[in-house]
Amino acid sequence: MFVYDKGIRLNGSSLWLDASRKVESCVVSHGHMDHAKKHRFILATDKTVHILKQRIGKTRAQVLPFREPFDFDGYRVTLYPAGHILGSAQILIEANGRRLLYSRDFNLQNSSTAEPIDIPESDILIMECTFGRPRYSFPNREEIAQELLLFIEQALNCGHVPVIIGYALGKSQEAMKLIGDAGYRMAVHSSVAKLSRIYETYGIHFGNWEGLDKEDFTGKVLIVTPQAAKNKFLQRFERKRTLFLSGWAVDRGFKYRVKTDAALPLSDHADFKGLIDYAAKVNASKIYTTHGFEEFALHLRSSGFDAQPLKQQKQIELF
Repeated sequence: MFVYDKGIRLNGSSLWLDASRKVESCVVSHGHMDHAKKHRFILATDKTVHILKQRIGKTRAQVLPFREPFDFDGYRVTLYPAGHILGSAQILIEANGRRLLYSRDFNLQNSSTAEPIDIPESDILIMECTFGRPRYSFPNREEIAQELLLFIEQALNCGHVPVIIGYALGKSQEAMKLIGDAGYRMAVHSSVAKLSRIYETYGIHFGNWEGLDKEDFTGKVLIVTPQAAKNKFLQRFERKRTLFLSGWAVDRGFKYRVKTDAALPLSDHADFKGLIDYAAKVNASKIYTTHGFEEFALHLRSSGFDAQPLKQQKQIELF
């Protein structure tokens, strides 16, 4: 059995899956801060462990390569690439001939800065459903890249400083890769720069970039976080054009809510169709949805799946 209580705890074991508070032992799917807790013992991919050390400091960790099983308290744990950010993983748990897959955040569209997703089959699936409404349909990556580069080129041609806003881990690195490969020079916020150097140690390079500590930004693209975009730094630029990268940019009013000139739906999550396709590929007999719209379970049921939202404190028989 497992218990859902701000994370998944395997019954009869000290092992949690992506606990949102400090626990004894935890499998951590990836390095975003809502997953980056200083647990006493962590199981994660080498890249996630590297990122966690940068974000939360040293912690006792067991590196678990993709597709290599690890036995813990009678359970077998295997990680599979999730396509979300560098090192991100789906978590497969096996015991007594049964399989539980915990998707966590995943993306079916290929990214140049994350390992392509590899979806295992499972008896039970616990899946995130962040964009679990039909209106969340994302263009393909090539279209978004073209629009991003067009925005930059038009801003530079008009004498504006193009400012690209994205979260420090994942979104910003994907933007840097697209922009750097197109030959543009970049000036990058410090919180993005620290994490981008980790990407470079794993062979992902971003072209011509430097920190924001320089004085001359002529002809450069600025990469900043949402928090940095709100401070006084950007006020020094009278002529600038701002663009926010987020899957929520599918909503027409999003750019007005975040107070930017433009927004593009570059997401490291699956869109609605991707969520349905993912469920079909896992081929589970039972699905629990979490971290998203509760009504997504209704969409799954209408597509023939046995699905329901996962509720806090629910104890479920699996093994």
